[in-house]
Amino acid sequence: METKYPPDSPSGVSTSSEQASDGRSNDRLVTYQNLLVPIDFSEHSKQTIGYATQLAAFTGARITILHVFQIPDYPAAFYQGLYIEHEQVRIHVDTAKREANGQLALIAEQIRAKGLEAQAGLRLGNPYEEIVDEAKEMGADLIVIGSHGSRGLGRLLLGSTA
Repeated sequence: METKYPPDSPSGVSTSSEQASDGRSNDRLVTYQNLLVPIDFSEHSKQTIGYATQLAAFTGARITILHVFQIPDYPAAFYQGLYIEHEQVRIHVDTAKREANGQLALIAEQIRAKGLEAQAGLRLGNPYEEIVDEAKEMGADLIVIGSHGSRGLGRLLLGSTA
C-alpha cells in the first residue's frame, strides 16, 4: 500500500509517490527542491555547507548560500556624532559586503563544481529576520543551519541564530 501526502503536507517534504502522480518520475524517497544554507564563514559553517551539499546530492535540491551582514551598533559612535551614513562607516560596510560577496561566490562555485545547482546571496539586517524572509521569498523546502558551536556561558551570552 502506498502512502500519499497532500501537496501541502505539514512535513513540507514531497515523496516519490507524489512526484509519480504528477508526471515527474524520481527514484528518491525524499526530495527537496530548494535548500537555504545561512552561513557566517566560520569553520562550523564549512561543516554545515558540507552537510547541505550531501543532502542536495541525495535529494536533487538547489542550494542557496546566504550570509546576513548585520551592521553592528556602535554606541560610542553615536556619542561622537557618527551615524550610519557617515563616510567611514559606509566605506567599512561596503568593504565588508565586497569581501562577503567574494567568499559567497567562491563557495557557490565549489558547490557547482560538484555538479550541483548553487547560488549565493547577501542580505543586510537582523540574521534571524533576514533568514526567514529569504526562505519565504525563495520557497525554501528546508533551512540547513548550524550553531556557532558555543556552549555554556558563551552560548548564554552570545545566543544562537539557529
